Order: sequence, then structure tokens, then C-alpha cells
Amino acid sequence: MEHWDEGVYMKRANRAPGGPPLILSCGVHGDELAPVQVLQQLLTELQSRSLLPARPCLVIFANLLALEEKRRFLRHNMNRLFGAPHRVLGYEGERVVALEQHCRDFAEMYGPGWHLDLHATIKPSRHPHFALRPHCADPQGARQYDPRWPATLAQAGFTALVQQNAPAHTFAHFSSSQLGFASFTLECGDIAGSDSQAAAPLERLLRPLLSAADLPGGPERLQVYQVTLDLIKQHPDFRFLVDEQGENFTPFPAGTPIARDGDTTILAPDGGCALLFANSNVPVGDRAGLLLSVIS
Repeated sequence: MEHWDEGVYMKRANRAPGGPPLILSCGVHGDELAPVQVLQQLLTELQSRSLLPARPCLVIFANLLALEEKRRFLRHNMNRLFGAPHRVLGYEGERVVALEQHCRDFAEMYGPGWHLDLHATIKPSRHPHFALRPHCADPQGARQYDPRWPATLAQAGFTALVQQNAPAHTFAHFSSSQLGFASFTLECGDIAGSDSQAAAPLERLLRPLLSAADLPGGPERLQVYQVTLDLIKQHPDFRFLVDEQGENFTPFPAGTPIARDGDTTILAPDGGCALLFANSNVPVGDRAGLLLSVIS
């Protein structure tokens, strides 16, 4: 086990040639503790050699100071900083630059592979465990996604996949768009839920990914959603006209007034929509939520 930086560890594959390299990151938000606990346990097993990886892996605990204080972030939401054209000052901005370079170094050593960025939602979801696939404008990058990924996620207990429709400055989008990785943000329960319930599907996913050279796949299927609208907060008085504290993936029929932003009322589109990550308490210019349509 190589200790690259504080909270950053690299483990070579136990056998050659090994499977695609794997980046596992957690703690981008310091109050999302269940995935951190799972990754800490796996790291202990990797260090003791009780878990022998079939692929090179880079393990990252991202926002260490926020994790120490169990706060979402100190000054800046780290998952809005990766690959951003303008860097911010302070710990989180500096940490993002360092983590980006560690990922580049890992990719230069082993080529493109897989990146799973582990999170937990602020409030409960109708799909407690779900994945978000970042938007990829590069067709070459899009081909890096093995078609067995949805079944692999479903077999572990994830029940939904959200396909994003625009670039974002998230960790997963950075590794996908700039390094060519097949990347997902994985939401593993909610921050107020049971750690054991949040951890179980994640452990069922990560252990085989670390120990087997290939994706297991399977017959299971995910509910697939497509983002149809990023609700970007344009005015300080932005507010939701539906229950902002409702569960993620709550559906609304076509024409339902969803939010009010300045003089504009945002309605559910034809065919209806589901609402994800509703949060009016974000700075102007940030995302206040996502409207989703069901694909399959």
C-alpha cells in the first residue's frame, strides 16, 4: 500500500495483468459518513492483505477537515469545484487541485478505468441507493462504460440510474470527462438513516469489484431516469412550490408548478417528472434541484 497524500492511498493489483484500475472516493461532503465507514473498513483489509485486489485501486478520503467536524463542507461545496475554470481559495479549493493531480497520476500509470464517488443524500429517497452517470459529450469517453454496469449495480441492491444531461464540476464528471474513466456518483442511503442499511448494498458492490477481474453483471435491471432540467437558482427569492422536504424521486404530473424563480414559474413538463435533490438554500448560480423523466 502506497500512501500518496493525507487520505490518499494506492494499492497495486495482487496479480498481473489485473482488471481496469479503480478509483474509490468518499467524504467529498463531511457529513456523509456511512460510505466513509465502508471504505475505511475496506482500506484496513487492503492494508492487512486480508483483501487482495484484482485491479490497481486509488482510495481517496476527500474533505478531511469537514469529515473531522462532520460538516458538509467548511467554506465551499467541494463537489462544485472539480475541473472548474476558476479556482477558489482555502482548504477545499487547494484539496481539489491536489486530488485532481493524484487522479491524473493514477490514470497515467494505469490508463482509464472506473471511478465510484460515494455519497449519501441529505433526505430520504424512494430509491435509497441509486447511481448518477455524468454527462459525457465525448463519444470516445462514452464507450468506456461497460454495458454490464447497470446489472452489476442492480445486483448489489441499487435500484435507479440517473443519466445527467449537462457538464458539472463534480468529482465523477471530472474523472469521466478529463481522464476517460467510467464514473458514477453513488448515493448510498441518507445521512439520517441507518448506517448498516446504507452500507450493505455498497459492500455487496465493492468487494467483488476489488477482488474479481471483471464485472459480474446479472439479470437485474435498474429504473433509468434522464435529467430533463437542471434547476439553476437565478434569483435570491427562488422557492419551491411543492414540498421541498419530500422524498427524492417524488413524481409530479405534467403542468404541476414546481418552483418560482424571480418572475418565472417552472412547471412539470409534458409527461410529468420526478424531483431530485431539491434544495432552495443554495447560492445564486448553483443547482437547486433536478427534474427527471423516466426512460425505462
